[in-house]
Amino acid sequence: MKVLWLTNIPSPYRVDFFNELGKQCELTGLFEKRAAKGRDNSWKKFDIKNFKAVFLKGISCGEAEAFCPSVVGHLSSEKYDKIVVTNYSDPTGFLAVSVMRMKKIPYIIESDGGFAGSGKGFRERAKKWVFKEAELCFSTSHVHDDYYEKYGVAPEKIARYPFTSLRSSDVLDKPVTN
Repeated sequence: MKVLWLTNIPSPYRVDFFNELGKQCELTGLFEKRAAKGRDNSWKKFDIKNFKAVFLKGISCGEAEAFCPSVVGHLSSEKYDKIVVTNYSDPTGFLAVSVMRMKKIPYIIESDGGFAGSGKGFRERAKKWVFKEAELCFSTSHVHDDYYEKYGVAPEKIARYPFTSLRSSDVLDKPVTN
């Protein structure tokens, strides 16, 4: 399976996740920026092993966001079996979703979590619009499910998955003693 995953920056935990997912599919990670402004150097140290990383050129419009019109050239249901959008609320992600809706290209929404707002205002209406046509929305918790439902996502379109940066080697075999 070929998967395109749109996100803003290669954070250490996201790169770890992509490296694991890349073992299961042919994954391309599409990034708006190489790094976020204001983050320490540990956020710039990552090891891309099991996926293809593409860094778009764009106009910076936030610490971790950029407007990258070239994203449009990467959106194809002929090249990819699944397209996942994590950056749906920034300019590049919103453009990507707009193009996919116009071209009837299926897409999936993913976020690390979310808390629903008032439901009023442009950003709130934009989220409803983005989520409305998503074939699936990945959720990390019950509160995250509620977030999607607040914006009109039907429960059957919400898929819970265990997004974590923990590995088996991080879990202790026995309790810590004094």
